[in-house]
Amino acid sequence: MNTNQHTPVNSSATVANNYLARSLRQLQSTTFLHCMEHSRKTINTSPPVYTGMTALRLAGIETPLCSRFEAVKFQVLYVGEPTKRSGRKDTSYLKCPPSLTGIAHLTWTHDNITIVYTHPLMTWALLAPYLTQIEVIVLADAILRASSGSMTVANISRFLDGADAFPGRRKCIDALVFLDAVTDSTMECRCTLVMLRHGLPQPVKHWKILIPELAHEAIVDIAYPKQRVIIEYDGDAHRRDKRQYRWDERKRQALRAMGYTVIVVFADDILTSQGRRRFAQRVAKALTPPAGIDHTRNSGHCWQMIVLRRPVSGNVGTAPENAAKGAAYESGIAEDDSERASALIPPASDPATRT
Repeated sequence: MNTNQHTPVNSSATVANNYLARSLRQLQSTTFLHCMEHSRKTINTSPPVYTGMTALRLAGIETPLCSRFEAVKFQVLYVGEPTKRSGRKDTSYLKCPPSLTGIAHLTWTHDNITIVYTHPLMTWALLAPYLTQIEVIVLADAILRASSGSMTVANISRFLDGADAFPGRRKCIDALVFLDAVTDSTMECRCTLVMLRHGLPQPVKHWKILIPELAHEAIVDIAYPKQRVIIEYDGDAHRRDKRQYRWDERKRQALRAMGYTVIVVFADDILTSQGRRRFAQRVAKALTPPAGIDHTRNSGHCWQMIVLRRPVSGNVGTAPENAAKGAAYESGIAEDDSERASALIPPASDPATRT
């Protein structure tokens, strides 16, 4: 079994006061302890290889939304035909397709106990059949963020080139075009995808703007600079840290005084269908110019290109029209549009991803 040594979570995650990084480190350590206990009770002679959500937690990566695995505490990899496995209710098993068998696993050793888990890209590929297209993109974004620049979209593309076929590969390939700029959290990523899902134009992520009133160059989460519209996501970190909260409020007040429309987004604006529609409509209304000039003609990564698999015409309509049409695509954030490959082709050799 090919293995590489475990790498701790990077402490420089770009979230208020590193709140996200601290949460991930705590979950990482807790998961390791749980896996130690779980592996001791495993019947198989060889140690289990953890994958799926378990592997993501061990790697310090934010997990995607997937109701199928909510009640599952451990996910374990198996290759070939299933052998005698534990019937424990807290464990599920994911089969490794032949095209992914050559990818090196990672290890984490502590007190002479070694836990083995799948590489983040392999984990992404194994989970893809069970995730919506949005969550496949969200997970890829989270993997890039956790790598702190050591992994790029080019690395992911080479990985997919080396894995000839596996269930969900089409969704993984489709995700690449949405990874132009890594976000600060899974919720920020979902904010962008919700807007694209509703036919709104591609925004700018991490836009820098000089605020003379504060004598500071600020970075906003999402922006449409020409339309003077800014979108910011407020999560737990913003509520728990008073200094961060005060700074955010001063920044937003100054931006509004400069003539910008600032839209603040919360979790229920993204995680509920009604909230998503309201959020998209707010953005669409803010993008609508008074003189009737259409700012949305540049569709960027228009979602229909992925969901409907057809070219998008040059005229995508006005922002309110697109937001209204978005209801037709709304189910995609929760739908299970899983694909299954009927045949798995043996992998081609790829030195960049295999050992």
